[in-house]
Amino acid sequence: MSGLKLGIQSAFIKTTIASVFLLPAFGLAQELIKVAGTITSDQNKPVQNVEITVRNSKFSTMTDKAGKYELNVPKNATLVIRSKGFEEQEMNVDGKNVINIVLAKYDSSKEKSIDEVVLVGYTKVSKKDVTNAVSSVKGEALKDMPVNSAAEAIQGRLAGVQVQTSEGSPGAEVDIKVRGGTSITGSNAPLYIVDGIQMDNAMSLLSPKEIESIEVLKDASSTSIYGSRGANGIVLITTKSGRKRVGTTINYNGFTGVRKIMNTLDVLDPYEFVLYQYELYNKANVETDVLAFATRYGAYSELESKYKSVKKRDWQDELFGSEAFNFTHNLTLNGGSEKSAFSLTLNHVEEDGIMLGSGFKRSMANFKYDYDISKKLKVGFNTRYSRSMINGVGTSNSGSQGNNRLRNSVRYQPFEGGSNVPVDDFDPNYATNTNLVNPLILNDNEVRNNGSNDLLLNAYLNYNITKDLSFRSVIGYVQRDIATNQFWGTVTSAARANADMPIVQLDRSQTRRITNTNTLNYTKKFGGHKVDFLLGQETIQTDGESSYNYVKWFPKSILPNEAFANIQSATPPAGMVQDAARTASLAPDRLASFFARANYIFANKYIATFSVRADGSNVFKDGNRWGYFPAGSLAWKINEENFLKDVNWVDELKMRVGYGLSGNNRITSYLWANFYSTNANNGYTFGTAVTPGAALSTTQANPNVSWEATVSKNAGFDFEFFNHRLYGSVDGYITDTKDLLVLAKVPFPGYNNQFQNSGKTRNKGLEFTVGGIIVNKEDFTWKTDINISANKNEILSLGSGVGPGMDSYLVQSGGIGGFDFIAKVGSPVGTYYGYVTEGRYEISDFNYNATTQAYTLKSGIPSNSSIALGSKAPQPGDLKLKDLNGDGQITEADRQELGSA
Repeated sequence: MSGLKLGIQSAFIKTTIASVFLLPAFGLAQELIKVAGTITSDQNKPVQNVEITVRNSKFSTMTDKAGKYELNVPKNATLVIRSKGFEEQEMNVDGKNVINIVLAKYDSSKEKSIDEVVLVGYTKVSKKDVTNAVSSVKGEALKDMPVNSAAEAIQGRLAGVQVQTSEGSPGAEVDIKVRGGTSITGSNAPLYIVDGIQMDNAMSLLSPKEIESIEVLKDASSTSIYGSRGANGIVLITTKSGRKRVGTTINYNGFTGVRKIMNTLDVLDPYEFVLYQYELYNKANVETDVLAFATRYGAYSELESKYKSVKKRDWQDELFGSEAFNFTHNLTLNGGSEKSAFSLTLNHVEEDGIMLGSGFKRSMANFKYDYDISKKLKVGFNTRYSRSMINGVGTSNSGSQGNNRLRNSVRYQPFEGGSNVPVDDFDPNYATNTNLVNPLILNDNEVRNNGSNDLLLNAYLNYNITKDLSFRSVIGYVQRDIATNQFWGTVTSAARANADMPIVQLDRSQTRRITNTNTLNYTKKFGGHKVDFLLGQETIQTDGESSYNYVKWFPKSILPNEAFANIQSATPPAGMVQDAARTASLAPDRLASFFARANYIFANKYIATFSVRADGSNVFKDGNRWGYFPAGSLAWKINEENFLKDVNWVDELKMRVGYGLSGNNRITSYLWANFYSTNANNGYTFGTAVTPGAALSTTQANPNVSWEATVSKNAGFDFEFFNHRLYGSVDGYITDTKDLLVLAKVPFPGYNNQFQNSGKTRNKGLEFTVGGIIVNKEDFTWKTDINISANKNEILSLGSGVGPGMDSYLVQSGGIGGFDFIAKVGSPVGTYYGYVTEGRYEISDFNYNATTQAYTLKSGIPSNSSIALGSKAPQPGDLKLKDLNGDGQITEADRQELGSA
């Protein structure tokens, strides 16, 4: 990938406000005087864009290129001077008209050692007092990265956090795992909390420019306070807010880039291709195949003269070879008065895909407002709206080789002519025989538009009951609407199965979530002791609806947008019946929770943290609904001990240990009971439509299903040396997950599967993070961070549902190869299972009959006819598989583990 970044950073617009409406803040009798001066660095260089404000007012200005400023202020005012890279200063006016200021260089290590805090379990904690395994990244490290999603921005920045995209198309789903996956058939995605509110797929919806900080809670001693939602880790995201007592600032940031495919697969030229086809058509010496080749490509004697001069057409270049431009615009406005602060973020992204017809657009707006009603009472709200559209079907559809764009572009004939069917026309016979269609024609005949609207509303109230006791209440509403339109034109396999007439599928869904969290926090210092107690209560409700409309038999000439807007134009042929539209409701998911945490620090050396959470979920039946999740962790600040007090180069050395239990209830609600569902497959015909009928679900009810539980043990060290110039951490962990929520196959008539608590997995690993400030000058800073992690995943048990004496079962991924994964005790989750190739069949493997011109395998050479060749006899050049068990034949018994995902 090549990239170009064009940015306009820190385009601040400031104005001096000297209106009569501002005078009451100072008293109507205050006398204004003009103050001017020059602001320089400690190296006597003028500093531009320094912000000068009057404390407790909106009077403000900024310095020009020469470092000069002037401002009308009350003669007894106090000036506040701020500039990036320098220490904040205050200066009393005292009636002076000329005030020159020398800025002191900002000491980043001072912030690290004093001010840095992390968000851990409903409250902020000083980083030096953290007892858990927490990785964090600040927005300052993300804001200049030329990427469009927060997931891309954190890739490789956090030890133990794995970030992958499902494919390279614009807007592709992002998969994040924290310390490996624990579930065999369920989701391993972490829980995302944005400004205190749970929000699915949050990392794909946030711009890196609006993030204040991201904290990832990795061990159960930190995640257990989130109970049933914390087994796969927690990602806490705080977005930027405005600042009180500053003027309004406007900042624009934009960049553009271009992507181009770097590597393509080598393909045959036209002459090599027809020679390969000749071998395929003639290898079995079947007369109909021989005639079919001659009809399509010509006689063998003509091939060299006919195809060696034909221009090669590489469909990869034509389908994936375009230059994909992207444009990103970020506009932020923030500021505040004495009691309020606001922040408005606008983001717009347009990204072309390297595949023809693909692209991604997203527009987002986020507004935050905070207001101090009094010294004790604070309120605020946040409104976020995101609208995105993904165009294009991607390179592949899971489980369907016919829809694989990459497969078509590599295997389709690589020339423009030379056969009886021109390459730019659809060849139905070729498509039937090979399941291949001209890649460009297929791309034009398959259309998918996937649009989504995401809304987040949340508000908080914070009341300081006493100096040490505070109450906080947060309420949030999250809504996601998804509309997907798909079109299959006449040349697609779906349309060819329906009288060569186009098909449309319209999917609609809406999910809603309401969250309310209430906490009481008590903090007290006395002598060498500090205590912090948290009590909380939380309720979460999720529901939604969906609809599905599959409409066949549109007019052959109809265009995709016409079909989407006029589904009534579809007319079934005589005797055929249109599928009925289907709607469904998402089973309500309700969670009621109570939690508590206690933190104790003695002599600023020894720290203990304990927490417990009780979750009640309607996912499970009465008697199994409540789960309890305790945790504890300890820390020892070794650098505070007397034997290290005088070691000046050791700034921090802390040892941590933690143990905790977290849970998982991520299955559909009410699976403990049998319900009837309606669909066209269970219906009956009436006129030209299908009237849906009702039938029991194919997932058998299980009234005994209960909580999945994850037990985590963690030990680690944090260190900072040489005046905070070198820093890092080391962590080791063992995470055991038991009573896995597994979708198991069942041998009961009418049912395919059932959710069961079955099995146990283990993840264990090491994480190492080290960073250093290499150069820290006024106009240049060089900081390097490195992290390395290793995780080993293992299935310890598959439970009693597998069968007596069995330690494995096969898992189907939905791909071409059927059951291509295995769940096996002692092996990792996601282990590939299949055959081992042994090259190609060579001529030396066969006996040749010159009379019949037939090749027959020699004795002792195993045949994979039924496994890989569609029951056809092997011929020279065919794929050869290894006979692992030595029985002289290739069967399913010759499969083995091939690695893990």
